[in-house]
Amino acid sequence: MTDIQKTLFTLLTEIDGICRRHGISYFLSENTALAAVQIKAFGLERLNAEILMRVPDLERFIEVCEEELPEGRSLESWLNSPSYGEFGCRYVDDDSLFLDLANYYRYSHYGLGVRISVLRDQPAGKLGKKLARIMEEGFESTFFEDKLEAPEYNERYEHFARSRMKTDEKRLSFTRKMFKELCKAYTNPGSERCFVKSFRTEPQFFKNEWFSKAETVELEGRKFPAPAKQYFTALYGADYKHIWLPGRPETQYVIADVAIPYREYLKAAADYGLSIEQYAHDRQVYNEKMLAGKPMVDKIRHYWDLLFRTGDRIELYEHYAPVKDKLLRLEREGRFDELNGELMPYRERLMKNYELGLGLCFDPEIFGLMCRQLEREGEGSLVNELRELIPPEHTKPLVIKEYDDE
Repeated sequence: MTDIQKTLFTLLTEIDGICRRHGISYFLSENTALAAVQIKAFGLERLNAEILMRVPDLERFIEVCEEELPEGRSLESWLNSPSYGEFGCRYVDDDSLFLDLANYYRYSHYGLGVRISVLRDQPAGKLGKKLARIMEEGFESTFFEDKLEAPEYNERYEHFARSRMKTDEKRLSFTRKMFKELCKAYTNPGSERCFVKSFRTEPQFFKNEWFSKAETVELEGRKFPAPAKQYFTALYGADYKHIWLPGRPETQYVIADVAIPYREYLKAAADYGLSIEQYAHDRQVYNEKMLAGKPMVDKIRHYWDLLFRTGDRIELYEHYAPVKDKLLRLEREGRFDELNGELMPYRERLMKNYELGLGLCFDPEIFGLMCRQLEREGEGSLVNELRELIPPEHTKPLVIKEYDDE
């Protein structure tokens, strides 16, 4: 495991311990559950972990955490953070840093964390379902409205939410009320179906029976609960055990570090006069400029690679021209170990250029010697690639002129 994965695993084990001590049910979900089912490990570099809880279990978990939350941890939800983007919560390591620049406005605790989504029962009545939809979609529409492509009916939902969130105090009061209302709406033991909804996404529906009894899966040597296999087929298809394992790699848009407490990081930015909003904006602009200039940087780098290949061709020609007859004789006499030793400087330069997507030929006959040597070593497919990379003009003998030649 990477250091980031070790931190996520520690958070998962802490949640598991709390749930076991207090009889709280939960399930690994999404990519975390899929990784456990496929390879019993985190696998690819990933920066988050996900679990599911039903409403009563989530309420109990929050209640317990208010009394015995481990040091250096926090639990972010609508109950204490009106900027949190969805119904659910996040179990956070405060001594680490996780800043997702594209989504920073959806949370305010910028440490690595385990996202706890809510497994929701379908509401019993149409009125409760309608109210829940108005509250959630109205709340979501208040985030960065210029980025929201919302249907016309969302205008009414947005007005409903905005009118109740005119100040920070009212915003927190509204999200707390919304949390309690949604807990009521999505608790329906008689429902045959349940669903999960993330920020500004369509609901994903499942059968409640798939969560009636947890399956046991293994992740990094520890047992965890997971939904029935139908959950995975619903999300990923029948071949879920063999599909590409999705992950969230660290990129220029995501800053993650296990050694930097996020509050210290934000304080350092503030000392430079940057708010989190301004910092995210400036970083985004920088990334966009870097990406815009990447084709030109790649082009310049390629020209430099071509230039250095020219230098390699000249140096190798001067090295091998005096011993060419010896190399040919070693091959005729079957003295392949000696030949391999003589060709080693060429092999090193050849592979260096191959990694850059370039072929390297300074003498057609010596290149042929190298290809046959590689074929004897079982590298026939590599030889075919090397031959395709050689420019036609490089298959002709290299001629080096003096400065006074015309």
